[in-house]
Amino acid sequence: MYRKLLITAAALLSGVLQAYAQLVPQHTDYALMLSGKYYDGTARSVAMGNAMTALGGDLGALSYNPAASGVYRYSEITLTPSVYSTSVSTSLLDGQDRYGISRFSLSNAGWVGTFDTGRSRGLLNFNFAITANQSNNLAYRSSARGLQSSSSYLGSLAYHMPAISGSDMTMPEEFPDRPFFYSDAAWNQVLAWNTGMIDSITGGQGFVGATENITDDGRFVIPGTLIQDYYKERTGYVEDIIINASGNVSNIFFFGVSLTLQSIWANEYTSITETAGDPSLFQTGFTDFTKEYRLTTSGMGVNASAGFIVRPVAGLTIGGSISTPTWMFLNESWMESMSGNTGQYGAAALDSPVGEYAYRVTSPFRWNIGVGYTVGGFLAIGVDYERTDYSNIFMAEDNGSRSGFSAENDFMSSYYRAVNNVRAGIEAWPHPQLAVRLGYNYYSSPYRTGAASPFCNYESDMHYASAGLGFRAASGFFIDMAYQQQCNPGRLDFLLYDSYENSPAPSVSESWRSWKLLLTLGWRF
Repeated sequence: MYRKLLITAAALLSGVLQAYAQLVPQHTDYALMLSGKYYDGTARSVAMGNAMTALGGDLGALSYNPAASGVYRYSEITLTPSVYSTSVSTSLLDGQDRYGISRFSLSNAGWVGTFDTGRSRGLLNFNFAITANQSNNLAYRSSARGLQSSSSYLGSLAYHMPAISGSDMTMPEEFPDRPFFYSDAAWNQVLAWNTGMIDSITGGQGFVGATENITDDGRFVIPGTLIQDYYKERTGYVEDIIINASGNVSNIFFFGVSLTLQSIWANEYTSITETAGDPSLFQTGFTDFTKEYRLTTSGMGVNASAGFIVRPVAGLTIGGSISTPTWMFLNESWMESMSGNTGQYGAAALDSPVGEYAYRVTSPFRWNIGVGYTVGGFLAIGVDYERTDYSNIFMAEDNGSRSGFSAENDFMSSYYRAVNNVRAGIEAWPHPQLAVRLGYNYYSSPYRTGAASPFCNYESDMHYASAGLGFRAASGFFIDMAYQQQCNPGRLDFLLYDSYENSPAPSVSESWRSWKLLLTLGWRF
């Protein structure tokens, strides 16, 4: 009995690893996405382009310089609800569609407490802060539809089927999950076989998709028009929970250290649908089919950082920080579904089992340096430079071994690179109670120049502009507003499925812009 349980467990593990290996391109994209930093924080920090490495004095700035809290000479509480929106234009074959998604979020919630030492020189005060700053909003939605008759998703599945018999993929009533874990076929191929979307070739070796006819001379052809639909939706976030300590030395040197705990969550849904323009043209009587895929990623990350701000002369400040790699511990669960309708087999719908896997992602070191200049209490200017090398991202199994992710790690080392990000901002106080702020962000592409990915093509040098207003009352209450707009569109091109023989798969092209609106309510005491 124990031997039987051991064999079954080994087979289940093998099946999970097999299904997990099919996600190689997606996992490198997720590793990069979760390693990126697109700081939210408070409305004040966003309005100033998050160019506050040298200025400090803001809880949003704790995400990139722990010394930012050392500038405080008072305690403060902030709360920043926000709205994030992305508009995506997607083209597929001859069709184009525009879709968008908007989400409410909490960009910041924090507290900083200051404790005066009573000294006139040396350590004047030490501060503690706890804040949650969102560092990445993952909301995204796209959809497109096109017409063609040269290739199909089901034809691609059939062509790439391993040398396997149909009986090995059949789902038995007593153990319907068996072919997903015991056979060499991919999970979507198992689903296609059991729903009648793929069939074996009579009297020969190989498989044929329900969208394909076999001619008298043995060729596989799409006999009529197929309507192909693509849909993708993702929601999620990366939230930094920062525990910070800082100090002020003679109002000249400010220092700080932080421990950051990340909360990570992402939920993704994609679907591909093919519908026959005229079912009578298909030998199988094919009408339609839909393949769905769901992926949930959750986990936590941790890193430590240290920073400083120095004021060498009146008005001028210089700041810098460095962060350790972020060690992320992630759990994924996924499943696939397929439904279809043919005259040959009728209607069918099936779900795969739920696959689960735990793994690690380690993002690279990150450092910031900034220069700030203030004129009295009515003008502040900041310019920041940030650098991190995404080619140093690596993935590992849950036990820390990298052997199971050699393909992903080689891919990231080959196609990712170091980035140079620039932030700039200005704040003016035309009235003692009213502030006007402007900001700019530049994020350089994390992909090597001229190194086209075998899976997709990105154009991702990104520019953002921001603006905001602030009001503060004599009682200590303050309110800040900020709006940030992506200036140039991001672009992504990828194949809808794998090409096969002389049947090129259609390319999906996505172009998107995003904006966010933040409102900070705060109280100083």
